[in-house]
Amino acid sequence: MTRLTIFRTLSLAILAGLITSSLFAQETPSRGRAKVTAVAASKKPANVNPAIATLSPKRSSKTNIEQMVHQEPANDALQPTLTLEYLEQLALSNNPTLAQAAAAVDADRGLYDQVGRYPNPQVGYLRSDNSRGDQSQTQGVFVSQEFVTAGKLKKNRNIEAWDIQRLSWDAEAQRMRVLNDLKIRYYELLGAQRAVALTHDLDRIASEGYELTDRMSRAKQVSRKDLLQAKVQMHTVRLNLREAEHRHDSAWNQLTVLIGVPDMERATVAGQLEEEVAELGWDECWTQLESNSPQMHAALTRVQFARSELERESVESIPNLSVQVVAERDRVTNSNTVSTLFSVPVPIFNRNQGNITRAQAEIRQANADVERVRLVLRDLLTDAFRRYKTARDQVSSLRDNILPDAKETLQLATDGYKQGEFGILEVLSTRQTYFESSLAYVEALTELQKVVAEINGLQLTGGLNPAEIGTALQGAGGGVSRQRAVLNKLQESTSKRLLPAALQTGR
Repeated sequence: MTRLTIFRTLSLAILAGLITSSLFAQETPSRGRAKVTAVAASKKPANVNPAIATLSPKRSSKTNIEQMVHQEPANDALQPTLTLEYLEQLALSNNPTLAQAAAAVDADRGLYDQVGRYPNPQVGYLRSDNSRGDQSQTQGVFVSQEFVTAGKLKKNRNIEAWDIQRLSWDAEAQRMRVLNDLKIRYYELLGAQRAVALTHDLDRIASEGYELTDRMSRAKQVSRKDLLQAKVQMHTVRLNLREAEHRHDSAWNQLTVLIGVPDMERATVAGQLEEEVAELGWDECWTQLESNSPQMHAALTRVQFARSELERESVESIPNLSVQVVAERDRVTNSNTVSTLFSVPVPIFNRNQGNITRAQAEIRQANADVERVRLVLRDLLTDAFRRYKTARDQVSSLRDNILPDAKETLQLATDGYKQGEFGILEVLSTRQTYFESSLAYVEALTELQKVVAEINGLQLTGGLNPAEIGTALQGAGGGVSRQRAVLNKLQESTSKRLLPAALQTGR
């Protein structure tokens, strides 16, 4: 045999052995709920992905597809690991919107106390002088008090009590928005971690594949077209790696901003994207949303608030009684006089008719708003449920069909290459399909976990918006464009000066 023949034979054997040494000895992915570890700094070496290390012959074959798609990046082994529970405690302690919502409740409690307080009495001094000083010269004091009738003060407090309850529901809704957004961003970061780990391995494999193809090209064993195809694949994978790293950086920054600690030291998050997700049913989800939604409870509370206002306006025309007592001393006659005055306004022209009409209309408006909120919630759940079913179908199809078929296709291409039936171009193409399917699986798992968090969180998102603005935005329904329209309307209103400078309008 010539040296060229020997070199060609050895090169083909090496390439085939490297490609098949670890990629295809995988088992069917298993399902199971992964436990979230405690907050700690892990010192164990990073998990290595033998399932995609097609050019490393020393990797174990006892792996599966799930191990391939959820390994940690190598440098994360030296970083602390954060659990979801720990992040939730940080968010509840540091997110400023929660302090705003609590302050709004406290402010209304102060108003509740104030509107039930009795009017202060008035005390004054009086003096009268006659032009003829020898006839009369008096001076004295007076005390007056307004007596509130018809239980108006109690009714004032009843109004504010319902408003406190409404604001309390808004505060609870804001707490859930923060926790739901945190969970969504947590899964986004978890998925970004997996994507970075996966693309790091893909970059290494593509680089090694290009180097081997380059050596074979110089030996005239493959064409320049095959060499360029390997080079294109290598640069494509590197572009994917940069995109995955940018996504990871953005996911981390968005998570820490929501928590309220934007300068938080970089760390990894513990958890598994493959946590078992219970099958969700539309009827059960809708019943839970309708029964437990803080937005629905707040809408029902506004009805009671409006009814309390009508009750208060109905007694406004009942006059309060004003009593004044005047004590005087005449210094000329050395006599004392005490006068008592009673006065009440007579409701002849103004019986508060306009405010009563307004209060009646506000009751109708509040009742209609309850139905509107119910429809908005149903609309939001419809969209979320569509995304849930799509993501679940994608995960199932990728895990059970696409990934196994892509693996088998790559195995056949590799076997055919060893037999001389296929060129390296076919191997590169099938390997690229397998890589893309693996990344798509990570993306589908991430989306599934995010939309499940949204559904289980009663459709409450927007953890950086003030509580009342968040309620207004989400109460509009119809997606991001509708929310932006509502925001514009709010900013054009007469209360514009009360609105914050920055709001979240996206999902």
